[in-house]
Amino acid sequence: NTRLVLLLQCVSFCLYPPKLLSVSVSPSAEIVEGSSVTLTCSSDANPAANYTWYKENEESPKASGQIFTITDIRPEHSGKYYCEAQNTRGRHNTTSHLTVVAGRFFSLLTYRGLAHLCPGCGSG
Repeated sequence: NTRLVLLLQCVSFCLYPPKLLSVSVSPSAEIVEGSSVTLTCSSDANPAANYTWYKENEESPKASGQIFTITDIRPEHSGKYYCEAQNTRGRHNTTSHLTVVAGRFFSLLTYRGLAHLCPGCGSG
């Protein structure tokens, strides 16, 4: 008797919703009020995900695409921003917290996808 063993690999036929969603923030060091901050969202998804950025308590999206850049950063940009990744199999989102306080120099601290902008943090 011969047994036939089939090994199926997920290449293009395994479809799944976005997972392992993460946000990276640049710059990751000291920035100056009035400069820009870029948030980049990524995920593992098949088919590839589409990305949309929202600010908490605002209905309309702030941006679409993997990259969201805030230019001329000011205290009014403070708040929670989240990236939503969506494909035909589902959706997932993650949050980044941006806190901008009036002042000239800011340091950007990141931890597990959370971003905090604060004046003089880490400066001598």
